[in-house]
Amino acid sequence: MPYSSDDLMHLVQDDHTGEVIDLENQIAARTLGGSDRAFEDLIRRTLTAWTGAFGGPNHTALPGDVLRRILAAARTAVTRLLDGLAGRAPAALSDGLGPAVAMGVRQGTAFVRAASGRRRREPRVPVVSRVLRDEAHRIRGMVAERRDRALFLLHPDRVSRWSHMLAGLGAARAVLPAIRAHIAWVINTAVHEGLDTVVRATAPLRLWVSEADACVRCLAYTGRTAKRGDPFPGGLSWDPRQRRARAAGVDGPPLHPHCRCRAVPWDDAWTASGTPFPLALQREAHRSIGYGNGRPSEPRTVRLRAARELLRTVDDLLPAVETRARTAIQTGRFPAAT
Repeated sequence: MPYSSDDLMHLVQDDHTGEVIDLENQIAARTLGGSDRAFEDLIRRTLTAWTGAFGGPNHTALPGDVLRRILAAARTAVTRLLDGLAGRAPAALSDGLGPAVAMGVRQGTAFVRAASGRRRREPRVPVVSRVLRDEAHRIRGMVAERRDRALFLLHPDRVSRWSHMLAGLGAARAVLPAIRAHIAWVINTAVHEGLDTVVRATAPLRLWVSEADACVRCLAYTGRTAKRGDPFPGGLSWDPRQRRARAAGVDGPPLHPHCRCRAVPWDDAWTASGTPFPLALQREAHRSIGYGNGRPSEPRTVRLRAARELLRTVDDLLPAVETRARTAIQTGRFPAAT
C-alpha cells in the first residue's frame, strides 16, 4: 500500500535528507579536523604578540623588524593550515562520492516503493562521473586562491593596525565555511546522480521536493515535475525580484550552496492516500511562505515580498495561511508561531 503524502514528505525531508547531512558532516570532519580551533589559537597568539609589541589592538604598529616578524609568523601559520587543508580535502571528498551515489540509488528505490506501494529492484549503482571527480579536486584550487588572498593582506605594506591583521587572518579562516559549502554541493550532486539512475529505471518524471525550511527560490520549484531527461524551468522564485524571465532551465537540485532539495522519481499513476503528493508539497510551500518560515540568513523583506506574491497569485490558499500572510504584510513582520 502506498504511503500517505505526509509519510512521503517525512521520508524525503527528514530521513533521507538527514542521511545526506550525516555524510556531509563525516567528510567535513575528516577534512577540517581541528581547523576551527587552530585558527582561534592563531588569532589569539597573534593578538598576544601584537599587544606585547605595540600595547594593544587599538595601538598602531610601528614599522620595522617586530612587525615583520609577527606578520611572518602569521603568514607561515596560514600557509601551513591552508596547505594542509588543500592536501586533505580532495581525497576526503573523492572518497565520499561513491557512497553518495549509492545512497541516492538506495534512497530513490526506497521512495519508489513507498510512493507506488510496489517493491522494485534496486538499479545497479553507476560509476562516479568525471564531472563529480573534477569538482572534488577543484577544492584544492579554491583553498589556494583564498590562501593567496590572505597572504596578500598579511603584508607589511598593508598592515599597520590590528584590524588589518584581523582582516588577513579572517580571509584565511573564511576558507572553512567555503569548504563546507563545497562539500555539501558536491555530495548532494552525487546523491542526485544516484537518484537519476532510479528515475531512468522506474519513472517517467522527476518531482522536486524542497527542504522543510527552504528558501523562496526552492519553494517555487517544490511540487513541480519535469519529464525524464528534461530540465526544470529556470529563474523561478516566490520573490518577484529574484525571478529571471529568460534564465536557462535547471537540471535539478542542488539549486544553490547548502541546498538539500531532492528530485525524486515520480509517476502520476502513483496515488498516495489523502492529498496527492505534488499538491501536498505545493501546499506546504504556501504554508512556509505565508508563515514566514525560513532560515535566519534569508532577509525578512524577501519573505514579505514572497507572501505578497502568494496572495496575489494563489486563489485557494488555506484560511490560516491567507490570514498569516495578510497579517505579515500589514504589520511588516510574521507573527510568532503558536
